[in-house]
Amino acid sequence: MIKERTYTYFFIILGMLLTASCSSSDDGDSGVPNPVAAVTCTDGIQNGNETGIDCGGSSCNECPTGVVIPTTGFDAPSSYDGFDLVWSDEFNDNELSLQNWSFNIGDGCPNLCGWGNEELQSYTNSADNLFFEEGNLVIAARHEGGSSYSSSRINTDNKFEFQYGRVDIRASMPSATGSWVALWLLNHNYTINNPGEWWPSGGEIDIMEYLGEDPAEVFGTAHYGSDFNSRRFNSKEYPAPDENYNKSYYVFSVIWEENKITWLVNDIEYHSITPSQTFGQPYPFNDEFYLIMNLSAGGNLPVQPIATEYPAFLIIDYIRVHQKK
Repeated sequence: MIKERTYTYFFIILGMLLTASCSSSDDGDSGVPNPVAAVTCTDGIQNGNETGIDCGGSSCNECPTGVVIPTTGFDAPSSYDGFDLVWSDEFNDNELSLQNWSFNIGDGCPNLCGWGNEELQSYTNSADNLFFEEGNLVIAARHEGGSSYSSSRINTDNKFEFQYGRVDIRASMPSATGSWVALWLLNHNYTINNPGEWWPSGGEIDIMEYLGEDPAEVFGTAHYGSDFNSRRFNSKEYPAPDENYNKSYYVFSVIWEENKITWLVNDIEYHSITPSQTFGQPYPFNDEFYLIMNLSAGGNLPVQPIATEYPAFLIIDYIRVHQKK
C-alpha cells in the first residue's frame, strides 16, 4: 500500500507540472507572436490598420465624414444682365485657395477673446475643421471635451476687398443646437489686433446668420455706430420657404449699392437699409469691405451647445461676387 501511494503522488505532481507549462504557453511566454487579424474591409470589425470599422487604412475605402451633401435646393445663375463676375470660389479643387483666403486662428485673445461674442470654439486650419466633399467646402465644428470646441473661420482680408456688388453664397446649414453660422463682411480697415478702432464705426454687413436650434430661420443684419456706446443694428428674419435651411441648398445674397443694401434668399428680397434708417448714426457702408465665413459654437446669440449633437457641418457650394459693368 505504501508503494502504490508513492506512485500516485508522482503522477499527481507530474500532471501539475504539465498544466503549468501549458498555461505559460497560453500567456505568450513561449516567444511565438500571436497572429494579427488580417484586414478584410467587410467583417464588421476594425482590424489591421483600418482607421474605422471596415474603412480607412491602406486597403479599405475612406471612412465617411458624417457629412450629408444635399441633393436638392436653389441654384443661382452664373451671370446677371448688366453685371460682370469679378471674383468667385467654386471650391472644386479639394484644397483651400490661399490666394483667396486666410485663416483666423485661436480664440481671439488677447484683444478679442471669445471673438467678441463669448464663443466657445477655438479656430484652426486643421483638416478636421475645414475640408472638401463633392465640390463643397465643409467647415466642421467639433466638441473637444468639456466646454471646448474647435472650428474654422476664413476671410479675404488684404486678398479681396471690394466696394459694391451682388454677393451670392450657396450653402446648407448645420443641425447642432448652439451652432452659429455667419457669412459676412467687415470694413477693410478692421483688424483683430485693434477691433474697437473700426467696429462698429466701420460697419458690418451680415449677409446671413443662422442658429442651429432654429433651422427654419435665417436673418440679415447691418451693424454701425460712431462708437461702441452708440452701436446700432438693423436686422430682419426670413423663414425657410420650403425645407429647413439644414436640409437643402439655399442661396444667400446681398445687392450692395451706394447708399443701399438689399438682402435676399433664393433671389427673393426680404430686407434693406439706406442712410435714412440708421437712427442718426453715420452710414458706413460706402467703403471697401472683405468677406468672412465661419461656424462657431455657443456665444451670446445661440443657446448653449449640446455636445452630443456635434460635429456640426456648414456646407458651402460656392461664393460669387458680381459688379455692375
